[in-house]
Amino acid sequence: MKFYYFFLILIFSVNTSLCQDLNIIDSFKNSVGLEKDSVAGKNLASIKQYLIFKNHSDTTYVDTSLTIKKFYRFNFLRNDNFEKLKFSNLGQTYNSLTSNFQNSSLPVFSFNSKQDIYLKSSDVNYYYVPTPLTELLFKSVMKQGQFTDVLFSTNTSENFNFSIGFKGMRSLGNYQNILSGLKQFVFSSNYKSKNENYSLRTHYVSQNLENRENGGLTNASILNFESEDNLFSERSKLSVKFENATSHFLNKRYFFDQNILLFKLKKSNTFSLGHVFEYETMYNSFEQTESSDYYGTATNSISDKTELKTITNVFYTSLKSNFFGNVMVSYLNYNYNYKTNALSDNYNGFKENENSLSFSLKKSIFNHNVSAKFSKNLFGSRLGDLLNFTLDSEYTSNINYSLGLNILTKHPGFNFELFDSAYNDVGWQKELNLLEIKNLFFKLNSNSFGSLSLDYRLIDNLTYFELLNNNSINNEGDTNLIPNVSQYLNSIKYLKFKWQKEFKFGKFALDNSFIYQSVNQDKKVLNLPDLITRNTFYYSNNVFNKAMFLQAGISFKYFSKFHANEYNPLVSSFHIQSEKQIGGFPMIDVFVNAKIQQTRLYLKAEHINSTTTGNNFYSSPSYPYRDFIIRFGLVWNFFN
Repeated sequence: MKFYYFFLILIFSVNTSLCQDLNIIDSFKNSVGLEKDSVAGKNLASIKQYLIFKNHSDTTYVDTSLTIKKFYRFNFLRNDNFEKLKFSNLGQTYNSLTSNFQNSSLPVFSFNSKQDIYLKSSDVNYYYVPTPLTELLFKSVMKQGQFTDVLFSTNTSENFNFSIGFKGMRSLGNYQNILSGLKQFVFSSNYKSKNENYSLRTHYVSQNLENRENGGLTNASILNFESEDNLFSERSKLSVKFENATSHFLNKRYFFDQNILLFKLKKSNTFSLGHVFEYETMYNSFEQTESSDYYGTATNSISDKTELKTITNVFYTSLKSNFFGNVMVSYLNYNYNYKTNALSDNYNGFKENENSLSFSLKKSIFNHNVSAKFSKNLFGSRLGDLLNFTLDSEYTSNINYSLGLNILTKHPGFNFELFDSAYNDVGWQKELNLLEIKNLFFKLNSNSFGSLSLDYRLIDNLTYFELLNNNSINNEGDTNLIPNVSQYLNSIKYLKFKWQKEFKFGKFALDNSFIYQSVNQDKKVLNLPDLITRNTFYYSNNVFNKAMFLQAGISFKYFSKFHANEYNPLVSSFHIQSEKQIGGFPMIDVFVNAKIQQTRLYLKAEHINSTTTGNNFYSSPSYPYRDFIIRFGLVWNFFN
C-alpha cells in the first residue's frame, strides 16, 4: 500500500513538471482546438479533446458534468448498479436481479461472487490527453475506512500516452467478521507511430480483494433482527455463522495488442495484421482456523486455494474498405492451467491448449450499421462457439433502434467441473454439457418514448450450485451449507423488458427505470424478481451567481419478492434455495449533489426508511441489506 502511495506522489510531481513544458502542449495545437480561459489567462484544450477509449470500442471524452446518470455511477463499482443488489458492507459481493452472460466463447468466470469487482481486459481505459489529467475520488464507507480511486494520465508526446490508476478501499462493516479491503492497480499505455503504420495498446492490472466471511446470520439472529428489538439495533450483537473465515481473491494480468498496417490504398482502404497477447493469473482462497459444522468435518484447519493461469494469443488480420466494410479474421490460442486445493500435495487440476477461428464483419448499408461475428472451436472441449448478428440504425434527431441475434455455447466454469476442499464432504468432479444460450433482442431509443429494450433467451444446460442436503446441525434449525453442482438439462425461457425515460418539468425532473421479467422453467433454478423499478425525483439549478450547480432529490428502488440465491463463501458463489423469499421492501435514498468548477460533491442518506418499514430487508436469505447511513464523497478533476 505504501509503495502505491509513494508511486502516485512521484507521478504527481512529474505531472507538475510536465505542465511547465510548453513543447508538449504546443505539439497538440494543430490537432486540438485550444480555447482561451478568461479567468486563468491560459490556453486550455477543449474538454472534448480529453479522449477515453477501450480496446476495439467507441471513443468518449472526459465528462465533468453533474447529471443523474453520473450520480447513479458514483459507487464502488463506478457503474450503474440498478440491476444488482448490494450487500451491507462495501466490497462484498452483489446479488443479481437480472440474468446476464458475457458474450464470449471463453469459459464462464469461475468465482462468480467476484465477477462484478473483477476488472476485465475490456474494462480497462486508454487515454489521449492534450495536457496531464488527474482524477481523484473519495467516498466514505460504513465504518473505519475509506474508498479512494485515483487516476493520472499524460501524453509525453502526441503519439504516446500512459495512465496510472489506483483504487483502494477498507470498510469494517456493521456486522461481525465482515471487514472488506481492496487494492487495485492499473497501468495502461497506447502508442501510434507518426505515419500511423504501427499502434500498440498495453496494460497491467493487479487486483487484491480480501473479505472476512461471516456466512450470514444464524436462524436465531434472523429472528432477533426481524423482531426490531432495540437491543439488536447495534448489528454487531447479532450472531453470525463464521467468526474465523476469510477469503482472498488475487489477480494479475499482462496485456498487449499491437497492429501493423501493411498497405493503404486510400485513407479508408487499409489492410493490417495484429496480435493480442494476454497472460493472467487468478487465485481464490478460503481460510478458517478450524472447521465448521456448516461444511462438515475436516482433519486440519481449512486453507483451500483455487488457481487459474491462462495465456491467450490472438492473431488477426483486418481489412477496411469502402466496399467490404471492416472485415476481420482471427485465430485464438487459449492455454489454461486450473488447480483446485492447490496448497495440498495431492491437488487436482487440468491443463489444455485449445484453438478457435473467428470471422467478423462491420458494414454501413442504407443508414444502418451491420455487424456480425462467427467463432468456431477447432479442437478442445472447453472453448465454445459464437454467432451474433446486430443491425443498428444510424441516430436521427428523434429515434434509433437496433436488433440482433446471439447463439452462444460456452463452458459453465472450471469450478463447476472440478473442485476439492480440505472439508471431507466438499468436492466433486463432473462431466458437464456446455451452456447454450440463444438470444433475440430489440432496442429502441426515442426522445419521445425513452429507451425500450426487449430480450428473449432460450437457456440450455444451466449449471448451478445447490445444497447437498438440508440436514440440521443444531437445535436452532440451522442447516449445513455443503455445496453440490447440478445441471438443468431442459430449456429455460427467459424474457426481459426494460424501459427508461426521464421527464423534465422546468428545473425539476423525474427519472424512471422499469424492468419486467418472466422465467418459464420446470424447476426453479433461475430465480429472479418479476418487477424492478427505480424512480428518482430531483431538482437542478445554478446557485450563488452560477458559482455552483446544485442537484437535490429523492430516489426510490423496489423489486418484487423472489427466492433469491444464497451466498456461499466456501466456493465464492451463490447456491439456489426455495425456503425463503426476499424483496418487496422499498429502498429510499435522499441526496444533495453539487458541482463547483471541475469538482462534484455527493451527499446521500441511504435507506432512510429502514427504521419505519420493518426489518424485512435482505440482500440474500441470511444477509441483511444496508441500514440507514449518511455517506459523502467527491470527484475532482485537474487538467494541468
